Amino acid sequence: MPFLVTLVTAVVLIAVLCLLNLLLTFGVIRKLRARADEKADRVADGLIIPAGSAVPGFSAVTTAGERITREGLGETMLGFFSPDCRACKERLPLFVEQARTTARETGRSVLAVVHGTDEEAREQVAALSEVAHVVVEPGDGPLGEAFDITGYPVFGLITVDGTLSATAFDPGRLPAPSKATV
Repeated sequence: MPFLVTLVTAVVLIAVLCLLNLLLTFGVIRKLRARADEKADRVADGLIIPAGSAVPGFSAVTTAGERITREGLGETMLGFFSPDCRACKERLPLFVEQARTTARETGRSVLAVVHGTDEEAREQVAALSEVAHVVVEPGDGPLGEAFDITGYPVFGLITVDGTLSATAFDPGRLPAPSKATV
C-alpha cells in the first residue's frame, strides 16, 4: 500500500510539473510573437520614409490611365509590391481585404504600386485593380523615389495634409481607419 501511495504522489507531481511547464511555454511563445511584431514594425521604418514625414510631391499614371498626384490623393492607404517578392505574394491577399474594408468603411482611397514591368506585374495588378488605384513603375519611378522605397512589401497611411502617418511591413499592423465624415 505505501508503494501505491508513493506512485500516485509521483504521478500527480509529474502532471502538475507538466502543466506548469505548458503554461510557461505559452507565456514564452506569446512574448516571442510580440517581439516579432515589434521587429517587423522596425523593419518597415527602413523600407519607406519614416512615419510623420511629409510625402514629397509626385505625379504618376495608373493602369486605368488616371493621373494621380500627392495633392489629389487625400486620405490614402498605400502598398508597395514587387512581382518577384515572396513576402509580397503572401501579403497581397491581406492588403486586398484590408483595402476593401478601408474603402467600404471610410471612403478612403487606396493606392497600390507594383515595381516592375507590365508583364511581370500582370498577376498582382489583376488582384489589386478591384480595390485600388494601381501604378506599375520601375523601382526608380516617381512613387518609389517620393517614398524612398528600399524593400518590399511595405504599407502606409497618408493623411489629408499629405503626411505619412503610419508604416508597416504587414497591412494588418496599420492602425484601423477612422470613419469618414459625411
